[in-house]
Amino acid sequence: MSEFQDHLTRRTFLGRTSCGLGTAALSHLFASSPSVLAEEGAVGTSHPAKAKRVIYLHMSGGPSQLETFDPKPGLSRWDGKPLPSEVIGNQRLTTMTSGQGELNVMASQHEFAKCGQAGMDMNVLFKHMPEIADDICLIRSATTDPINHDPAVTFLQTGSPLSGRPSMGSWLSYGLGSANENLPAFVVLLSGGGQPVPSRYWHNGFLPSRHQGVKFQSSGDPVLFLSNPKGMSDLNRKKTIDRINALNQLKYARSGDPEIEARMDAFQLAYRMQSSVPGLMDLSQEPKDVLESYGAQPGKASFASNCLLARRLAEAGVRFIQLYDRGWDHHDGITNAIKGKIASVDRPTTALLKDLKERGMLE
Repeated sequence: MSEFQDHLTRRTFLGRTSCGLGTAALSHLFASSPSVLAEEGAVGTSHPAKAKRVIYLHMSGGPSQLETFDPKPGLSRWDGKPLPSEVIGNQRLTTMTSGQGELNVMASQHEFAKCGQAGMDMNVLFKHMPEIADDICLIRSATTDPINHDPAVTFLQTGSPLSGRPSMGSWLSYGLGSANENLPAFVVLLSGGGQPVPSRYWHNGFLPSRHQGVKFQSSGDPVLFLSNPKGMSDLNRKKTIDRINALNQLKYARSGDPEIEARMDAFQLAYRMQSSVPGLMDLSQEPKDVLESYGAQPGKASFASNCLLARRLAEAGVRFIQLYDRGWDHHDGITNAIKGKIASVDRPTTALLKDLKERGMLE
């Protein structure tokens, strides 16, 4: 195991991320919210902790850096030529490429422009994102050992390429709890098609199940099975939950199993969400100009709708909102395919950041 895997305790995680996730609101929450899980004291930080929530946009499948923000112009002289053996070295190859006779170099297929005061490189297909070039940070130094999608994403989400560890949103839920007792601390939204996104990416691992991500849907019922069964009133549903939890309480008193307690909490949260979630997910409440800025249409599932929902969820007190947009796994035809994917995320991503900034949510 790596040093990272060996030492990623809850305390270490919160300490290392003090500027972003960290202990941003521990003292405030411990004083004001009885629902917060306060099992340990706050960890000291080297910088003032200001972050209150996280909105994480995950482009599932892996956008090519050569077609987004890292053109590597030196590749142009190698375009279409075999990759030199000294470059390949001892690098492991995936089963998808190991049988190829040649590994040809492919340079960026589109032009790039320098954007913002810092001159950030962006594919010219980005029509809106240059407006926020000076509000974003581009990291080019990140590396990883896993070379296949699933272990790489699992490592990114949990700190280990093997499934079973808590995801980052679950850690945050465990460390800070929820700022709104009517909503989960960790919400997941999906868009696009292509490779499946397994729920273990937002799983609670060995933490209590109350800390796993809750998948919301941007159309139809916001959460599966949240609506009352046909013929059941709200009052009858409440009575049913109370009776089930009374039995669960008896079982919990005998066994002390934390999963029983988590199940009782889930029943109560689901009941409260029946009144809080539908209105929150109703984008028709947004002004027309806001909908147009995102490119979102009420009732239509899309990355644009999810970006707007993310802002609404953040305003409502959800700690960690994670958006997965599928369809970025371009094994072939990337020259044309990247056009559609960039177009689908360019406007809503830009609108989201500008919206958050205008509302003072980035301060």
